[in-house]
Amino acid sequence: MMRNVFGGDQKQKEGDQFFIKVIRKFAPLYRRFGVDYPIMERIVDMKLIMDSRQEKVIPTNSMWGSQKEKENEDKNAFFQSLWLYGFISLLLLFLFVIDNIQFQYTIFFSYVFIMLFSTLIANFSTILLETKDQILIGTKPVSSRTLSAAKTTHVFIYLISLTVVIAGPVVIGTFVIHGILAGLLAVILTVTASLWCLLLTILTYATVLKRFNGEKLKNIIAYSQIGISVFTVMAYQIMNQAIQFINPSMLEVQLNLQWWHIFVFPLWFVAPFGIITNGFSLTYLVYILLLVGGSVGLAFLYYFNSDKLEANLQKLESGEGDTDKRSWYENVTGKLLCWDKNELGYYHFAWQLTKNEREFKTRLYPSLAALFIFPIVLIGTTYRLTLETGGSVGDSVFFRYMPYYALLVIPMLAVSLKYSKNYKAHWIFGMKSEDHAGVFLRGIIKAMLMKLLFPIYLILSVVVLVFSDLSLLPAIINGFLVVTIVFSLQVKRTIQQYPFSKRYNASEANQGCLATIIFFMIIGVAAGGIFAIQTLIPFGAYIIMAILAVVATWLLTKGFNNHSLSME
Repeated sequence: MMRNVFGGDQKQKEGDQFFIKVIRKFAPLYRRFGVDYPIMERIVDMKLIMDSRQEKVIPTNSMWGSQKEKENEDKNAFFQSLWLYGFISLLLLFLFVIDNIQFQYTIFFSYVFIMLFSTLIANFSTILLETKDQILIGTKPVSSRTLSAAKTTHVFIYLISLTVVIAGPVVIGTFVIHGILAGLLAVILTVTASLWCLLLTILTYATVLKRFNGEKLKNIIAYSQIGISVFTVMAYQIMNQAIQFINPSMLEVQLNLQWWHIFVFPLWFVAPFGIITNGFSLTYLVYILLLVGGSVGLAFLYYFNSDKLEANLQKLESGEGDTDKRSWYENVTGKLLCWDKNELGYYHFAWQLTKNEREFKTRLYPSLAALFIFPIVLIGTTYRLTLETGGSVGDSVFFRYMPYYALLVIPMLAVSLKYSKNYKAHWIFGMKSEDHAGVFLRGIIKAMLMKLLFPIYLILSVVVLVFSDLSLLPAIINGFLVVTIVFSLQVKRTIQQYPFSKRYNASEANQGCLATIIFFMIIGVAAGGIFAIQTLIPFGAYIIMAILAVVATWLLTKGFNNHSLSME
């Protein structure tokens, strides 16, 4: 009956059927772990169908567009966007130019772990921490272990699809260049890496859920996601330090492994390739034993904690937030920037909503935290190079313009403003007697500038000024004006409906990837032009400052007056 109501028999996509057939092959394994497989399969089946029926972000009104939209009905937006990841991953094929198999797969598995961890944290934490499943399904004769397995399988389908796309070029290249044995190893280890990412994330949440409850728990989960994101960046830097170019002109490298590298688990995945090419060694044996032991340990930990995760998820709904409490910083910046009472109201609305929404934090905050790691990495790398050349850290062009890294978070921040846990309440925006779309956007832009972008930019700027001198101050001021202008235009381009009026869905995880790449290309060209003017033209920095100040002021006071937002 349920399948007929939802149209599962008539409209289920071939892609979804393929995944269901694949997991059906592992039914005995699910049963061995105490999972009621038929019920789990039905849940996963329904979730995939629901993901494919999410509202399209850009509706088309033309006859051709309507026909195309009809043809694409029930197609999952996540799977449709994977080709872009595959295109980017083709760049990894350059690894085979360097004749060092350890180097090749150290970089490869670093890339895989960072991509998968960041995707899990940013896009799928809301699924893993969904509380409604326990309320709607958990009250039926469905065990917590079965429900947890369905949720994990649902996320893993997306995760393994992304893994195949981002790792596919290198895995195929491994078969061609290193032979069948190395290719099979690459397949097995890549799938294992994706399982590691999923299980580590789930176990982190399970541990946090066991110890805490209420509003404090939500904050700790956000901090744990930030910690995972920071760890991946730091691990990448540690492995980067282990790689040394012997002959840069001939692209000859070697790995300088130290005893403490044993704690960097991506290196464990490289050891089997080392044995294939270099033969047996004690170091490789220790790494392989750690890999096998870690995999078995994660499987057992998940087995004993998966049901507890579902049972403890309801703690997220307990406790009250600090919605009505405003910091002095929020009050002061609001009064300084918002002269219109309606705009000030929207300013506080956006500030408080993003302050208390777990979904917003889990998607955005790990990326913000990573921005603070880049300066540390950049300072360390630049310091090492300056020791060899006799210069100083402040002489590096990349270091001097480090605050501009704040631009990297703008696309994700703009997209995140579309979604909200309380998206059903967006009807209230239509109750205004006047069209306040422009005022609404300006209030939200100013709130996010002061709450997120300005503090990040300020910290990065202080670090730069400490290692250089005040002569960079005009360029740094220009950088923040650029951030203000770019963020304002990106919000206008991205948000066509009222902000916070959509529910975030797994099928929309990769939405806007191509537009983001085009965004960075345009920003790169503009930043290059500004850099050239500031460097080559006398008083160029002050000329640019005057122009940017006028544009930014207009956008924050008069901009978007004629802009309209849709309620649908």
